[in-house]
Amino acid sequence: MNDTQKPRGRRFSIIGSIALITIIALVGGSVLFGFNPMLNHDNWPTQFQSNGERIYFTATSASISPISSQGGGMHMSMMQGGCADCHGADRSGRRLMPRFWKIAPALTPAALFREHTEGGDKDGHGDHEGYTKETLSRAITRGIDAGGKKLDPAMPRWTISAQDLDDLIAYLKSPTGKPH
Repeated sequence: MNDTQKPRGRRFSIIGSIALITIIALVGGSVLFGFNPMLNHDNWPTQFQSNGERIYFTATSASISPISSQGGGMHMSMMQGGCADCHGADRSGRRLMPRFWKIAPALTPAALFREHTEGGDKDGHGDHEGYTKETLSRAITRGIDAGGKKLDPAMPRWTISAQDLDDLIAYLKSPTGKPH
């Protein structure tokens, strides 16, 4: 073996080690932190009860109006889905992939529409007033929360028609676990 082959072998060894560590982290993270790199669709509705519910799960409209997003980080690029991919089918929030230490906040009616008190960031929403239709529209389309602060860049900014946005917000106002 000559000297030029030694660095190549070392390089492959390093790349292999990194790949192995990544696989172990993904599997271990799944077990320890309860996330799944690919969203489990087993708990999705078999039929959508409203256009808002369809948008939440699939980022597609019943009217075939285009709904697109900008930003959202690697997770959004990998999943290319709707709100449920990060916030969960039950809207209670989920760990984000590959940043499993971050949790997408809950999108339940209580988490969105009640006031968030100072120091009470248990649901990931920070401290601000509860959302209104207008401030939630702004959060979805421009990435600005009810208190006027920018949302995490992992939250995509959605381009969505006014009617589809109204339908999505109506769904988010509906009780979780109940069709709307």
